Formats: sequence, structure tokens, C-alpha cells
Amino acid sequence: MSKKVQQQHKPQQQAKKTTSGSANRGLLDNLNDWLEARDKKVFYTLLILSSIFSLLLFDSKVTLGGDDSSYIERAWSFLKEGKFPYFQGPGYPVFLSLFVKMFGINVVALKFVSVFCQLGFVWVTYLTFRKRIPYLVLFALISFISFNAFIQYYASQTFTETFFLFIQSICLYITFNIIDNINPEDSLVEGFKNSYKQWLLFGLMFLILTISKSIAFVAIAGVFLYFIFYKNFKQVLYALIAFVVFRLLYMGITTAAFGANETNQLEMMLRVDLYKPQGAHVDFSGMMDRFFTNFNTYISWHMYRILNLRLVTNLNVLDNDTIVPLPALSYISTIVVGIFTFLSYKRNKFVFFSSIYLIVLIGGVFLGVQENNMQSRLIIIAMPLIFLVLFYGVYELAKRSSMIQFPLILFAIIMLIITIGKSTVTAKQNFISLKQNMAGNKFYGYTPDWENFLKMSMYCADSLPDSAQVLSRKPAMSFIYGHGKKFVGQFDAPNKPDADSVLMGWKKNNVKYIILATLRQNPKKNNGHVINNIHRMLQPIAQKYPQKLKLVKTIGTDEACELYQIDY
Repeated sequence: MSKKVQQQHKPQQQAKKTTSGSANRGLLDNLNDWLEARDKKVFYTLLILSSIFSLLLFDSKVTLGGDDSSYIERAWSFLKEGKFPYFQGPGYPVFLSLFVKMFGINVVALKFVSVFCQLGFVWVTYLTFRKRIPYLVLFALISFISFNAFIQYYASQTFTETFFLFIQSICLYITFNIIDNINPEDSLVEGFKNSYKQWLLFGLMFLILTISKSIAFVAIAGVFLYFIFYKNFKQVLYALIAFVVFRLLYMGITTAAFGANETNQLEMMLRVDLYKPQGAHVDFSGMMDRFFTNFNTYISWHMYRILNLRLVTNLNVLDNDTIVPLPALSYISTIVVGIFTFLSYKRNKFVFFSSIYLIVLIGGVFLGVQENNMQSRLIIIAMPLIFLVLFYGVYELAKRSSMIQFPLILFAIIMLIITIGKSTVTAKQNFISLKQNMAGNKFYGYTPDWENFLKMSMYCADSLPDSAQVLSRKPAMSFIYGHGKKFVGQFDAPNKPDADSVLMGWKKNNVKYIILATLRQNPKKNNGHVINNIHRMLQPIAQKYPQKLKLVKTIGTDEACELYQIDY
């Protein structure tokens, strides 16, 4: 450890020695001593409990959104077709392809990969912050990421979030080791010689991080800012060179092997609607509006909901309930984080780094994500660091007054009970579906509209020629339940579809069959309102060329799904 870091921790160590056993030691000091003496036993207990909660909250079904299915399909396409998954970040699909190679399109097996990523995330987080932050703060953080239903939900999904959290924890671990070994007296060359292996790992892992989520490209700026704050300018240069070298190597290898990346990330970010490339794009004013809309939605609603500090009527982690942003709460929270960041700058470099990294990361999310994409999973990647900064700040303030230490511990215990309680209720709700799914009833837990749609996808794979191109509203989900059969996606529809132009577009994609599903607009209610983009495109064809459409198959009576053959 460098002299600089040793000096940072020396006052705390000295205070511990001079006040040991004295009447001035408070409850927090005593708890820290108790946890430090038993830190491995406490950690392994939490790790085992985290594993249990991952299994209790395990969901063997794919979600209705379709993104989790898309990652599996991209992994399969990369493995079987050599198609590099540039869209939405290739890191996770490439990683997942290793397990698709072993297990095929086995959803349960692939979901267990996320379980192991979750356990790796918990493990590396412990190694990263152990001996660098107070043990009470450390184990509060480990408890949060182990028991929180929102975080644990992704431990059984093929979304990229859990993989990203695992890689992010490794990036923090490497960066903290670099910080530990900074010697301001080293020359530029000496500093590189003494730490080049760490910088190679730094460049590699931050490359993987930034290709796992496109928005994470801003995260490297958080590292630069931290080193600039402490005037570690040599480290800024090392970090820049390490990242750029690996980024250029990655771009050169992928371009040579798979062709150029035709996905324009900047153009996609500037779209008003991500899935409508032909639509409008935001200007500077629109970008600012987007930032503050997202800022209020994610800070005052999603963040507090995930922290279990705002009441909701539905425990489903993917159900946004009725989103009620509170701008005042967002601004107050920002001021609090700012105060705690300044406090950590004075007291703990590792929490300060986490604060700077966090601010840059969520700032990128608020700028880069369209306002209509209000999923809570977009802030999940930042929630462990948000919890760390908030809890550490409260901890440091509580240390200044023995009167508020017991209320703090009592509040923390209550919140832990609430967190475990909500996860337990969610697990109980999930268990019935899980039991049925694992027994072979793969459709149990879906509403009739989705069950009929997924059964129709299976029918298309089992009964139609392999070469038959089938149009689907959710092609990735059809791919999963169609045993790897590729479907053509139809995600939106023209405002005023014309029969001839629709037929021309479908013929261009060699579409021979069309799945016409009655998927609910509101997943919780069968009120007759359905996702109707394919309906609107079929209607003018049925009116003008009824002879071109032939009903092939109907599955279900309530919220039925139909399959049509189209004759050009």
C-alpha cells in the first residue's frame, strides 16, 4: 500500500487504538469491531442466504418485454451464423454464446448463468470494499444486493444487468488496487513499469464493461475525473492509453472478422423513439428535457421504490405501478448525494470514487435513454453504488453524535426486515409458477393471450417448413418457444397503412405466414384493447385482397391467436 493511502487510513486506525475500551466509543464503533472480528463468517452467511434468495426468486419464464429473449437469439446467431451482436452491446450475447454452445436454447440453464453472475457480483463486491470502508457499511451493502427483490430478480433473467454488475464489480476491484499502489514519487516510466499488469487488466475489463451496455461508455470518464480530483495525472494518462489500446484492438478484430459496425449508437440515442428510426430526433433543448424527465422519474420514483422507501401497490419488480415522480424529492436527493460526496472526499477515497463514477454513469443514462423507456432496470446497474454512498454518508454523520447511532441501527434493521419481507412475499408468489414450470408446464404463469401466442410459435416451428418465413410481433420470444426457428419481426406500423405497400414490404422479407395475436395492451386486464400494429396492417389487405389471406390455424378460444398464410 502506498504512503498516501496509508496516511488516509492512519487516523482511523489510531483513533481505534486510543479509544479502545473507553467510554467514548459508540455503538457504531462496537458494531464495526464485532463485524471485523467475524467478517468472513458474516460474509459467507450472507453469500449462502443470497444463493437461497436467488433460487427462491428464480423465474424460469422469459419476460413479455422480449429483450431477454433477444439476448439469447443474438447469442445463438453469433454462434451459429457468425453474426456479431453489435446492437445494444455485444458483451453479454458473446458471453452467453459460450453457454448456448453447451446447453443450446435451454432457458433454465441459461438463466442459471445469471445466478452465478449474481453470486460472483456479491463475492467481488465484498473483496472490493473489504478493509476499505467500515464493516457496518460493507455488510449493509452486501445485505442490500443479496436480499433486494429488484436486484435478485435479474439473477434469474437473461437480461444484461446481472452480468454488467459482475463486470462492474471487477472493474472497481482493479481500479481500487491501482489506487492503493499509487506512488506520487514515481516517474512516468517507473509508474508504468510498477503497475502495467494492473493497467492491462483495467483496459480489458473496462472494454468489456463498455461493450456490455452502450451507455457505460461514459463510465471511463468517471475514472478520469477521480484521478484529476487527486491530481494523479499520470494515472489519467495510463487509464486513457489502456482503454484506447484495447478499444482499438477490439474494433480492429471485430471489423476484420465480422464486418463494420453499422449500428450508429449516437443516432439511436438521439431518436425520440428508439424503435422508430424514421421518426424525429431530439435537439439540444429536447435532450435537456429528456435529462430532467428521466432525472425525476428515476430518482424520485425508481430509486426510492428499489430502496423500499416509497410505497407501491404491486410487488412485481417489472410492474411500474402508477409512476408518480416528485421533482422536489429528486432535487433534495441530489443535494444529499452532493453533500455525501464531499464528505467522502474528505474521509474515504473509495467511496468518493464510487460517488464520482455513479454520478457520471447515471448522468449518461438520463441523457441517453428515451423518456418512454421508463424501465426500472435501467437504474439497477447504479443502485448498489447509490446505496453505498447514501448509507456511508448517514454513517459518517451518525458517528458525530452518539444520540443518533441507535436510531440509525434500528432504522437499518427495520429496512432490512422490510426488504427481506418483500422478497419473501415475491418468492411465495413466484413459487407456484416455478413449481409448475419445472414440472414441464412451460406456459403456466402466462395469461391466455401470451400462452396462445407462444403455442402458435411452437406450432410454426413444428408444422411449417423450415424455410417458411413467419411474421411475429415478438420474434425473439417466438424464436425461444419455436426451438430456434427464426421469425420476422414487425414492431410498428405506418399511420395509414396501404395494402399494396404493406404487401410489397412483406414480400421483400419473404414473409409467407403471419401470426395474428391478441396480446393485451394492459397485461393485467382483458379489456379488449390489444397490441394492434399487425391488425392495422392486415386490415387494408383483407378489405382489398381478401383472396390473398388464408386462415391456417387458430389456437385458443379466449384471446385466440390465428395464423394466416399470405398469397402474393
